[in-house]
Amino acid sequence: MSLDPRKVPIYRPYADEMPWELLPDGLAAPDPNLTRIAKLGGEVIGAYAIEPVNALHYRITALVVAERHRRQGLGRWLLGHAVGICESKGAREISAPATRSQLFANRGFERTGEGHRLLLTPE
Repeated sequence: MSLDPRKVPIYRPYADEMPWELLPDGLAAPDPNLTRIAKLGGEVIGAYAIEPVNALHYRITALVVAERHRRQGLGRWLLGHAVGICESKGAREISAPATRSQLFANRGFERTGEGHRLLLTPE
């Protein structure tokens, strides 16, 4: 079944919707106000978490898609949403983990020694 990621709503999770089974092991409990989930038919199928490093720098700590929904554009959809949230909070720099290099590179992130970085310029 093909998935149109633009039709998958992204929400702030309720306390009982935190997708612990999708998030990486060892990830500190993300701030629910800076976590978003993608839901399809009431099921959480993707998520991301961000955290502030400082007022102008945010970090994507997790970006995950349930295995059966991968390679259909949902990761790109979530990443674009995460970048938008960071930017709306005033970020001028967004860092991301070293994993999923192609996904981040396709969105304009550059590779760094610790992972990836995207510099935003104000309009």
